[in-house]
Amino acid sequence: MPAEPVRVFHCDDSRAFTELVRFWLADHPDLAYVGAAHDAAAAVAGAAEHLPDVVVLDTMGAPDDASLLESLREAAPAARVIVYSGFSRATLAPTFAGRADAILTKADDERELVSAIRAVTAR
Repeated sequence: MPAEPVRVFHCDDSRAFTELVRFWLADHPDLAYVGAAHDAAAAVAGAAEHLPDVVVLDTMGAPDDASLLESLREAAPAARVIVYSGFSRATLAPTFAGRADAILTKADDERELVSAIRAVTAR
């Protein structure tokens, strides 16, 4: 019997980008895109509702991105968090190193995102 697909919830203020990631993940039967949120409040509520295995998190312009990440962890304690942002790794590292399970930039393509999702759930 095949394992259940990895449940992925995506938080990004760009609706177009969430649609693109949903489209990418549709090609991978081991991954299930369970929803998206476009602001911090909806991200926390959606994580609590969907209880994903992985949250893919953009910085979303939240006043305090580290607090948003912690709120997501409280809402869905078992979820792994992958920061996936347009900012560089050097910019993201001071806020997310040691807090996020992985850090990617939007320069990283579909293969790298899928690989990161699989890697953080294999731990």
